[in-house]
Amino acid sequence: MARAYFLAVSSIEEAGKAILAFDAQLRNLADPAVCTRLKVWLESHPQKISYALGIWALNDADPRAALKKALDLILHLTHGCELSMYSDLRTDPDRAQTPREVVRDVAARDCVMLAEACFVKGRRHISEKTPSDVTSAQDRLFTMKSKYFQEMLNTEDFWWYYVERAEAGQPDIAEAVIGYEQNHMKTGVPFRSE
Repeated sequence: MARAYFLAVSSIEEAGKAILAFDAQLRNLADPAVCTRLKVWLESHPQKISYALGIWALNDADPRAALKKALDLILHLTHGCELSMYSDLRTDPDRAQTPREVVRDVAARDCVMLAEACFVKGRRHISEKTPSDVTSAQDRLFTMKSKYFQEMLNTEDFWWYYVERAEAGQPDIAEAVIGYEQNHMKTGVPFRSE
């Protein structure tokens, strides 16, 4: 059952990788930064799991509830995958732990069914959709350092900037991020002065 769990998680990752590669077709693949980030995502276990479960959840009858479930599953699947494949030494008390002890039968069965659902929804996504056009701002956001992006999102001034743009009919978050970066973060001039 532990091996079935591991293989199911691996299948979910492969579904996520296929969907991610499909959706990336219209990115600027001539840009080395885009290619580097895409390569990192295609090799990241959590990213591939997240992508597969995202498509699974967004195509559910109740996407909100499915997204909540997916967020919980991402953590469990990422952590449980390694435990389901390898024996390990545990302390307190000192002993060897086998995958069979870690993976419950019901978790393995549920994971196999989830892998099948991710495969079906991923296959449908790839056969019925066309990759979305990607703007240069979206590629810039895609390649932006996570810490820098998070710093911007934690700035109240950015959100005032975004709200004003959205109210003016420009709700694209990527365009807002790039505009705020150019006009306010790099210049040190806040959008709103107290």
